[in-house]
Amino acid sequence: MANVCETTITVVGLNDAAEIFVKALSKAMFGVDLDNLNPKQWGEDENVDGKSWYSKLVDEYRQQHWSARYCILYPREPYNKLGVTAPRFYVETKWGPPVKEIREASKSFPELIFHLGWWVDQDGPSGELVIQNGNDIDELIRPASWYLFDSAVLYPRITLLSTHLPYTLAQRASLRVQDAIDCVEGLRQILNDSRFTQSPYEIERDPAAVGQARKTLDELLLHMKNSAQRLTFEGVFLGSRPFRHQDQRSSPSQMVEEDRLDIDEL
Repeated sequence: MANVCETTITVVGLNDAAEIFVKALSKAMFGVDLDNLNPKQWGEDENVDGKSWYSKLVDEYRQQHWSARYCILYPREPYNKLGVTAPRFYVETKWGPPVKEIREASKSFPELIFHLGWWVDQDGPSGELVIQNGNDIDELIRPASWYLFDSAVLYPRITLLSTHLPYTLAQRASLRVQDAIDCVEGLRQILNDSRFTQSPYEIERDPAAVGQARKTLDELLLHMKNSAQRLTFEGVFLGSRPFRHQDQRSSPSQMVEEDRLDIDEL
């Protein structure tokens, strides 16, 4: 039996409606017409109406995520942080992410950026890939899977997605603060996970130390979240566009700011 790879595709720069674009993307990636599916291809009765089947598949997926079919693109909730949004789609493939398919499909939409976040059930690996117009422009691969310590302790990462979204420098700084909060929350969640609390190693742990770790992490999280609400980088970190041709006479500090401002002087 093939290992399933779960992939979320985020599309950056899309102006069309997501429900329309997904049909074009499906044809470009898999040659699958979502308006005229062949149910027999997925082992369904030939009497199933292929013209209406996609809407039923989407309803099934929204109710039960495990019901996804191979190479069918399903709408996910959009990415939405700090006022920046981007449509997302979910797809399952065998053995690995649909890199070749999205790489070829992206040539049909050269102005768009495609971010793939993927992992192979259940032993990994996992990773991210960013593609534009047939070219890989950013990539991250980790051995991480669903195991208890993988994401929060052994293979932590900051997503590549925000790098390729139209955030200002101040917004990017705020996202890094949220990343720090997420890291601490990941550690805290481990201590409540049944794989931790019901582990055979539980009898070897120091109950007082575990309790103190929970208490301290809770206090740290509360402090970080409260402080983050009062923290702003607006008026502190300026600009958003990269500056490609710095004046070599500039000081290092000037060059750092100018790299984001695309201006000659502050």
